[in-house]
Amino acid sequence: MNIKLHRQPIPRRTFLKGTGITLALPWLDAMSVRADSVTSAGSIAAAETPRRTLFGFFGLGINGRDFTPIDAGPNYTATPILKPLEELRSDFTVVSGLKLTHSGGHVGDRTYLTGTNTRSAGAKLRVSCDQELAQAIGRQTRFPSLTLGIKRGTGFGGNQDQTLSWSPSGTPLPSENRPHVLFDQLFRPDTAETLNQREAEFIQRTSVLDSLREEARQLAKSLGREDQRKLDEYLTGIRDLERRMQVEKEWLRKPKPDVERLSFGKEQGLDPNKAGLEYRRYQRLMFDVITLAFQTDSTRVISYLARMDGQDGTGAWRDLGNPYNYHEMTHHGEDPDKLKWFTKADIWYMEEWAYFLRKLKSVKEGDGTLLDHTLVAYGSSGGSINAHHNHHLPTMLAGGSRLGIRHQGHIVKEDVRLGNVWRTVFKGMRVPIPEDFQGGEADAEIKELL
Repeated sequence: MNIKLHRQPIPRRTFLKGTGITLALPWLDAMSVRADSVTSAGSIAAAETPRRTLFGFFGLGINGRDFTPIDAGPNYTATPILKPLEELRSDFTVVSGLKLTHSGGHVGDRTYLTGTNTRSAGAKLRVSCDQELAQAIGRQTRFPSLTLGIKRGTGFGGNQDQTLSWSPSGTPLPSENRPHVLFDQLFRPDTAETLNQREAEFIQRTSVLDSLREEARQLAKSLGREDQRKLDEYLTGIRDLERRMQVEKEWLRKPKPDVERLSFGKEQGLDPNKAGLEYRRYQRLMFDVITLAFQTDSTRVISYLARMDGQDGTGAWRDLGNPYNYHEMTHHGEDPDKLKWFTKADIWYMEEWAYFLRKLKSVKEGDGTLLDHTLVAYGSSGGSINAHHNHHLPTMLAGGSRLGIRHQGHIVKEDVRLGNVWRTVFKGMRVPIPEDFQGGEADAEIKELL
């Protein structure tokens, strides 16, 4: 007689507790809702597989002449810059013809995920769509989102931003740019001493915020209506911080995933804020850590400003003989040598992007791969034919085949706003479109992809 021992599935976040150590278990079939016996555990159900998104930004555009296919559809003719992705043709779609209202020049980084923000005096800064996603699904993971970039910090107040992410109150969130530091943040186990120290810091920060709130309440009594409005915006920023602190506190005593440490080698070439950046080694390690962050379900939302507007921060392949910086190449003035190196550089950047997509595709997950369950956006806020424009933005959406995305190779959406791609991402993530999304400028999804 075949007897099945029906039971509840093991909780996904189950830990092994030994003397002086606690380890998080990997995904086991017995954790699935399909598990119905000790001998027949089942597999990951479709509803259990996390949905993830990465927004990638490459400042200053791309050589559009050698990037955008001349024909549409899945059988488009591969351009020189797209050839590194040829084996992944069925896993991505190039969407050409897109535009942004507030972009062009060297200031498009701020508008890439917000849709409407400008650097104009008095411009109202608004939330970026990665943070709107994080608000909807962030509590399911230790890190509601990760903000990454080629430069560390925000850059706010300077000539160019170093972050794509803006909080609900319209304040910039700082980027991390060191793969070895990011790895430690994600996976380095906390000691009893560091946990106690962080708890003490929470108490201190909470006390400070409480004091600020009370002082602001007293101050508001003596202010006029306009100053009260400005003060309320300030308090909204405090509430943003309190929400992030609350999520951090909830996860404080939960062990981090136990993964094998990556081999980072010497750290000198892995900090773009210092001299001597070894770009290819750096970029691949960043993509390796991002893959681990998704694979361990440490986060489901990432923004990555991989190349800056203005001074790009990557070195533009000087080590491979490129005599120009990226900015010089975008202002090529039809100089044949600059155009030659422009395309060469873009091909090399695309080889790194292909490495990342292949990395995601190599990780099996449920009935597909990590790439199948992740929406990966590649793009820029500058269309580069010659100099920078706010139209014909280079855009690519990869992955997500198990999230309802139907890739089309190349589709043309002339005069459509980039925010419509982000609406499509929200659809794939099964997150309702927020009110006033992209300042009201995004008006529909890219229906060909759904």
